Amino acid sequence: MWFAFFLIAIFQGLSGWNDGGNLLGLFEHAGTKTRKSLTLLVIGIAVGPFILGSHVAKTVGQEIILLHHGDIHVLNEALLATLATLVLTWLVRLPTSTSLALIGGLIGATIESIGIRAIHWHGFWMTIFSVLLSVVFGFLAGAISYRIERHYRHRVTRPLDPLWRRLSYILSFIQGVAYGANDAEKAIGLAALLLLLAHQTGHFTITPLLVGGSTAIWLVGCLLGGQRIARTIGEAFYKLKPKHVVAIQSSAALVVITAATLGGPVSTTQTSDSALFGVGRDLHHQRLEIKKVVRLFIAWGLTLPVAVIFGLFAAWITHLH
Repeated sequence: MWFAFFLIAIFQGLSGWNDGGNLLGLFEHAGTKTRKSLTLLVIGIAVGPFILGSHVAKTVGQEIILLHHGDIHVLNEALLATLATLVLTWLVRLPTSTSLALIGGLIGATIESIGIRAIHWHGFWMTIFSVLLSVVFGFLAGAISYRIERHYRHRVTRPLDPLWRRLSYILSFIQGVAYGANDAEKAIGLAALLLLLAHQTGHFTITPLLVGGSTAIWLVGCLLGGQRIARTIGEAFYKLKPKHVVAIQSSAALVVITAATLGGPVSTTQTSDSALFGVGRDLHHQRLEIKKVVRLFIAWGLTLPVAVIFGLFAAWITHLH
Protein backbone atom coordinates (compact mmCIF):
# COMPACT_ATOMS: atom_id res chain seq x y z
CA MET A 1 0.00 0.00 0.00
CA TRP A 2 2.77 2.41 0.91
CA PHE A 3 4.49 1.90 -2.44
CA ALA A 4 1.25 2.92 -4.18
CA PHE A 5 1.02 6.04 -2.00
CA PHE A 6 4.60 6.85 -2.95
CA LEU A 7 3.77 6.57 -6.67
CA ILE A 8 0.67 8.74 -6.23
CA ALA A 9 2.79 11.35 -4.45
CA ILE A 10 5.30 11.36 -7.33
CA PHE A 11 2.45 11.71 -9.83
CA GLN A 12 1.04 14.68 -7.94
CA GLY A 13 4.47 16.25 -7.54
CA LEU A 14 5.06 15.97 -11.30
CA SER A 15 1.64 17.53 -11.87
CA GLY A 16 2.72 20.49 -9.74
CA TRP A 17 5.98 20.68 -11.69
CA ASN A 18 4.23 20.66 -15.08
CA ASP A 19 0.82 22.26 -14.46
CA GLY A 20 2.12 24.66 -11.83
CA GLY A 21 4.74 25.94 -14.26
CA ASN A 22 2.06 26.64 -16.85
CA LEU A 23 -0.09 28.53 -14.36
CA LEU A 24 2.88 30.51 -13.04
CA GLY A 25 3.80 31.36 -16.62
CA LEU A 26 0.49 33.14 -17.04
CA PHE A 27 1.12 35.16 -13.89
CA GLU A 28 4.59 36.03 -15.19
CA HIS A 29 3.17 37.65 -18.31
CA ALA A 30 0.27 39.30 -16.51
CA GLY A 31 2.77 41.09 -14.30
CA THR A 32 1.29 39.46 -11.17
CA LYS A 33 3.85 36.75 -10.44
CA THR A 34 4.21 37.39 -6.73
CA ARG A 35 3.78 35.48 -3.48
CA LYS A 36 0.27 36.90 -3.35
CA SER A 37 -0.78 35.33 -6.66
CA LEU A 38 0.81 31.98 -5.76
CA THR A 39 -0.86 32.05 -2.34
CA LEU A 40 -4.26 32.78 -3.89
CA LEU A 41 -3.71 29.94 -6.37
CA VAL A 42 -2.82 27.40 -3.66
CA ILE A 43 -5.75 28.45 -1.46
CA GLY A 44 -8.05 28.00 -4.44
CA ILE A 45 -6.66 24.53 -5.11
CA ALA A 46 -7.17 23.53 -1.46
CA VAL A 47 -10.79 24.70 -1.28
CA GLY A 48 -11.76 23.71 -4.82
CA PRO A 49 -12.96 20.18 -3.92
CA PHE A 50 -15.09 21.58 -1.07
CA ILE A 51 -16.62 24.36 -3.18
CA LEU A 52 -17.40 22.34 -6.32
CA GLY A 53 -17.50 18.81 -4.87
CA SER A 54 -15.44 15.70 -5.58
CA HIS A 55 -17.11 14.58 -8.79
CA VAL A 56 -13.85 14.22 -10.72
CA ALA A 57 -12.20 12.18 -7.93
CA LYS A 58 -15.14 9.77 -8.02
CA THR A 59 -14.93 9.50 -11.79
CA VAL A 60 -11.20 8.66 -11.68
CA GLY A 61 -11.50 6.33 -8.69
CA GLN A 62 -14.71 4.49 -9.52
CA GLU A 63 -16.04 5.09 -13.02
CA ILE A 64 -13.13 4.26 -15.35
CA ILE A 65 -12.01 0.85 -14.08
CA LEU A 66 -13.52 -1.61 -11.61
CA LEU A 67 -11.07 -2.82 -8.97
CA HIS A 68 -11.77 -5.10 -6.02
CA HIS A 69 -9.97 -5.66 -2.72
CA GLY A 70 -6.55 -7.10 -3.43
CA ASP A 71 -6.15 -5.34 -6.77
CA ILE A 72 -3.61 -2.84 -5.44
CA HIS A 73 -1.00 -4.33 -7.78
CA VAL A 74 -3.07 -3.13 -10.76
CA LEU A 75 -3.01 0.40 -9.37
CA ASN A 76 0.77 0.16 -8.93
CA GLU A 77 1.20 -1.00 -12.53
CA ALA A 78 -1.02 1.80 -13.83
CA LEU A 79 0.92 4.43 -11.88
CA LEU A 80 4.28 3.08 -13.07
CA ALA A 81 3.00 3.23 -16.66
CA THR A 82 1.76 6.80 -16.13
CA LEU A 83 5.08 7.97 -14.71
CA ALA A 84 7.02 6.19 -17.48
CA THR A 85 4.90 7.99 -20.08
CA LEU A 86 5.50 11.38 -18.49
CA VAL A 87 9.24 10.79 -18.25
CA LEU A 88 9.43 9.60 -21.87
CA THR A 89 7.58 12.62 -23.25
CA TRP A 90 9.79 14.99 -21.30
CA LEU A 91 12.96 13.19 -22.46
CA VAL A 92 11.96 13.70 -26.10
CA ARG A 93 10.89 17.27 -25.28
CA LEU A 94 7.23 16.80 -26.18
CA PRO A 95 4.46 18.59 -24.25
CA THR A 96 2.35 16.10 -22.35
CA SER A 97 -0.98 15.60 -20.61
CA THR A 98 -0.93 14.03 -17.15
CA SER A 99 -4.65 13.28 -17.50
CA LEU A 100 -4.29 11.25 -20.69
CA ALA A 101 -1.18 9.52 -19.33
CA LEU A 102 -3.08 8.43 -16.21
CA ILE A 103 -6.12 7.19 -18.12
CA GLY A 104 -3.93 5.24 -20.55
CA GLY A 105 -1.94 3.66 -17.73
CA LEU A 106 -5.11 2.59 -15.94
CA ILE A 107 -6.60 1.06 -19.09
CA GLY A 108 -3.46 -0.82 -20.12
CA ALA A 109 -2.72 -2.29 -16.68
CA THR A 110 -6.36 -3.29 -16.17
CA ILE A 111 -6.66 -5.07 -19.52
CA GLU A 112 -3.50 -7.13 -18.92
CA SER A 113 -4.12 -7.90 -15.22
CA ILE A 114 -7.90 -8.37 -15.00
CA GLY A 115 -9.33 -8.21 -18.48
CA ILE A 116 -11.30 -5.82 -20.62
CA ARG A 117 -14.46 -6.63 -18.63
CA ALA A 118 -13.13 -4.50 -15.73
CA ILE A 119 -13.25 -1.31 -17.79
CA HIS A 120 -16.26 0.99 -17.41
CA TRP A 121 -16.52 2.13 -21.01
CA HIS A 122 -19.10 4.78 -20.14
CA GLY A 123 -16.67 6.44 -17.73
CA PHE A 124 -13.77 6.00 -20.15
CA TRP A 125 -15.53 7.62 -23.10
CA MET A 126 -16.95 10.36 -20.88
CA THR A 127 -13.38 11.19 -19.85
CA ILE A 128 -12.10 11.17 -23.43
CA PHE A 129 -14.94 13.38 -24.65
CA SER A 130 -14.44 15.71 -21.68
CA VAL A 131 -10.80 16.21 -22.63
CA LEU A 132 -11.64 16.76 -26.32
CA LEU A 133 -14.50 19.15 -25.59
CA SER A 134 -12.42 21.13 -23.10
CA VAL A 135 -9.89 21.78 -25.86
CA VAL A 136 -12.61 22.90 -28.28
CA PHE A 137 -14.48 25.06 -25.77
CA GLY A 138 -11.24 26.47 -24.38
CA PHE A 139 -10.30 27.67 -27.88
CA LEU A 140 -13.76 29.16 -28.51
CA ALA A 141 -13.95 30.81 -25.08
CA GLY A 142 -10.50 32.35 -25.54
CA ALA A 143 -11.38 33.75 -28.95
CA ILE A 144 -14.73 35.14 -27.78
CA SER A 145 -13.43 36.68 -24.54
CA TYR A 146 -10.57 38.42 -26.34
CA ARG A 147 -12.92 39.80 -28.99
CA ILE A 148 -15.16 41.18 -26.24
CA GLU A 149 -12.13 42.78 -24.57
CA ARG A 150 -10.95 44.26 -27.85
CA HIS A 151 -14.44 45.62 -28.63
CA TYR A 152 -14.72 47.56 -25.36
CA ARG A 153 -11.04 48.52 -25.13
CA HIS A 154 -11.44 51.16 -27.85
CA ARG A 155 -14.22 52.84 -25.87
CA VAL A 156 -12.02 53.40 -22.81
CA THR A 157 -9.59 56.30 -22.74
CA ARG A 158 -7.45 55.39 -19.71
CA PRO A 159 -4.77 52.61 -19.73
CA LEU A 160 -6.25 49.19 -18.88
CA ASP A 161 -3.10 47.24 -17.96
CA PRO A 162 -3.40 48.09 -14.22
CA LEU A 163 -7.00 46.83 -14.29
CA TRP A 164 -5.95 43.58 -16.00
CA ARG A 165 -3.26 43.01 -13.37
CA ARG A 166 -5.73 43.47 -10.51
CA LEU A 167 -8.24 41.22 -12.23
CA SER A 168 -5.53 38.60 -12.74
CA TYR A 169 -5.13 38.33 -8.95
CA ILE A 170 -8.82 37.46 -8.62
CA LEU A 171 -8.53 35.00 -11.49
CA SER A 172 -5.55 33.37 -9.74
CA PHE A 173 -7.90 32.21 -6.99
CA ILE A 174 -10.64 31.21 -9.44
CA GLN A 175 -8.18 29.21 -11.53
CA GLY A 176 -6.98 27.55 -8.34
CA VAL A 177 -10.55 26.52 -7.51
CA ALA A 178 -10.95 25.13 -11.04
CA TYR A 179 -7.67 23.23 -10.84
CA GLY A 180 -8.38 21.93 -7.34
CA ALA A 181 -11.81 20.63 -8.35
CA ASN A 182 -10.48 18.91 -11.48
CA ASP A 183 -6.78 18.21 -12.10
CA ALA A 184 -5.81 17.97 -8.43
CA GLU A 185 -8.66 15.55 -7.75
CA LYS A 186 -7.09 12.86 -9.93
CA ALA A 187 -4.47 12.12 -7.27
CA ILE A 188 -7.09 12.50 -4.52
CA GLY A 189 -9.34 9.98 -6.27
CA LEU A 190 -6.45 7.52 -6.63
CA ALA A 191 -5.57 7.87 -2.94
CA ALA A 192 -9.20 7.34 -1.89
CA LEU A 193 -9.38 4.26 -4.14
CA LEU A 194 -6.17 2.90 -2.62
CA LEU A 195 -7.51 3.27 0.93
CA LEU A 196 -10.65 1.40 -0.13
CA LEU A 197 -8.69 -1.43 -1.78
CA ALA A 198 -6.46 -1.74 1.31
CA HIS A 199 -9.52 -2.06 3.62
CA GLN A 200 -8.62 1.21 5.36
CA THR A 201 -12.05 2.66 4.61
CA GLY A 202 -15.45 1.04 4.17
CA HIS A 203 -16.36 3.06 1.11
CA PHE A 204 -14.91 5.59 -1.34
CA THR A 205 -14.29 8.67 0.83
CA ILE A 206 -12.65 12.05 0.21
CA THR A 207 -11.26 13.48 3.45
CA PRO A 208 -9.72 16.89 4.25
CA LEU A 209 -6.45 15.05 5.01
CA LEU A 210 -6.29 13.70 1.46
CA VAL A 211 -7.04 17.13 0.01
CA GLY A 212 -4.48 18.90 2.23
CA GLY A 213 -1.75 16.32 1.61
CA SER A 214 -2.36 16.37 -2.14
CA THR A 215 -2.20 20.18 -2.25
CA ALA A 216 1.03 20.25 -0.24
CA ILE A 217 2.74 17.76 -2.57
CA TRP A 218 1.54 19.70 -5.62
CA LEU A 219 2.99 22.91 -4.16
CA VAL A 220 6.37 21.26 -3.55
CA GLY A 221 6.48 20.08 -7.17
CA CYS A 222 5.48 23.53 -8.38
CA LEU A 223 8.17 25.28 -6.34
CA LEU A 224 10.87 22.79 -7.38
CA GLY A 225 10.30 22.80 -11.12
CA GLY A 226 7.51 25.17 -12.01
CA GLN A 227 9.73 28.24 -12.20
CA ARG A 228 11.74 26.80 -15.10
CA ILE A 229 8.63 25.95 -17.11
CA ALA A 230 7.04 29.31 -16.26
CA ARG A 231 9.85 31.17 -17.99
CA THR A 232 9.04 29.48 -21.32
CA ILE A 233 5.25 29.86 -21.26
CA GLY A 234 3.91 32.69 -23.36
CA GLU A 235 6.96 33.02 -25.60
CA ALA A 236 6.62 29.74 -27.52
CA PHE A 237 3.54 30.72 -29.52
CA TYR A 238 3.38 34.52 -29.25
CA LYS A 239 4.27 37.24 -26.76
CA LEU A 240 1.66 37.42 -24.02
CA LYS A 241 0.43 40.70 -22.57
CA PRO A 242 -1.78 41.23 -19.48
CA LYS A 243 -4.94 41.60 -21.59
CA HIS A 244 -4.23 38.23 -23.26
CA VAL A 245 -3.61 36.54 -19.92
CA VAL A 246 -6.91 37.73 -18.43
CA ALA A 247 -8.79 36.36 -21.45
CA ILE A 248 -6.97 33.03 -21.15
CA GLN A 249 -7.42 32.73 -17.38
CA SER A 250 -11.13 33.53 -17.42
CA SER A 251 -11.83 31.23 -20.39
CA ALA A 252 -9.92 28.27 -18.99
CA ALA A 253 -11.45 28.66 -15.52
CA LEU A 254 -14.97 28.75 -16.94
CA VAL A 255 -14.47 25.58 -19.01
CA VAL A 256 -12.67 23.63 -16.26
CA ILE A 257 -15.20 24.58 -13.56
CA THR A 258 -18.06 23.50 -15.83
CA ALA A 259 -16.34 20.15 -16.44
CA ALA A 260 -15.67 19.70 -12.72
CA THR A 261 -19.33 20.18 -11.77
CA LEU A 262 -20.27 17.55 -14.39
CA GLY A 263 -17.62 15.11 -13.17
CA GLY A 264 -15.55 15.25 -16.38
CA PRO A 265 -11.78 14.96 -15.80
CA VAL A 266 -9.99 17.50 -18.02
CA SER A 267 -6.60 19.16 -18.09
CA THR A 268 -6.36 22.77 -16.98
CA THR A 269 -3.07 23.03 -18.88
CA GLN A 270 -4.61 21.76 -22.12
CA THR A 271 -7.61 24.02 -21.69
CA SER A 272 -5.39 27.04 -20.98
CA ASP A 273 -3.25 26.25 -24.01
CA SER A 274 -6.37 25.99 -26.17
CA ALA A 275 -7.62 29.34 -24.85
CA LEU A 276 -4.17 30.75 -25.60
CA PHE A 277 -4.55 29.55 -29.21
CA GLY A 278 -8.04 31.07 -29.35
CA VAL A 279 -6.69 34.45 -28.28
CA GLY A 280 -3.69 34.17 -30.59
CA ARG A 281 -5.87 33.35 -33.58
CA ASP A 282 -7.47 36.79 -33.28
CA LEU A 283 -4.30 38.86 -32.95
CA HIS A 284 -3.46 41.33 -35.71
CA HIS A 285 0.10 42.29 -34.85
CA GLN A 286 1.51 38.87 -33.96
CA ARG A 287 1.65 35.54 -35.74
CA LEU A 288 0.56 32.31 -34.06
CA GLU A 289 3.15 29.57 -34.59
CA ILE A 290 0.93 26.99 -36.31
CA LYS A 291 3.66 24.35 -36.59
CA LYS A 292 4.16 24.40 -32.84
CA VAL A 293 0.41 24.15 -32.27
CA VAL A 294 0.21 21.09 -34.55
CA ARG A 295 3.17 19.51 -32.74
CA LEU A 296 1.41 20.06 -29.43
CA PHE A 297 -1.79 18.36 -30.60
CA ILE A 298 0.15 15.41 -32.03
CA ALA A 299 1.87 14.98 -28.66
CA TRP A 300 -1.47 15.00 -26.86
CA GLY A 301 -2.84 12.43 -29.30
CA LEU A 302 0.11 10.08 -28.74
CA THR A 303 0.07 10.29 -24.94
CA LEU A 304 -2.92 7.99 -24.39
CA PRO A 305 -1.86 5.06 -26.64
CA VAL A 306 1.73 5.23 -25.37
CA ALA A 307 0.47 5.06 -21.78
CA VAL A 308 -1.77 2.09 -22.65
CA ILE A 309 1.25 0.24 -24.07
CA PHE A 310 3.30 1.02 -20.95
CA GLY A 311 0.39 -0.20 -18.80
CA LEU A 312 0.22 -3.50 -20.70
CA PHE A 313 3.98 -3.89 -20.43
CA ALA A 314 4.12 -3.06 -16.70
CA ALA A 315 1.42 -5.62 -15.92
CA TRP A 316 3.06 -8.25 -18.15
CA ILE A 317 6.43 -7.78 -16.42
CA THR A 318 4.76 -8.08 -13.00
CA HIS A 319 3.06 -11.35 -13.95
CA LEU A 320 6.42 -12.87 -14.98
CA HIS A 321 7.59 -12.78 -11.37
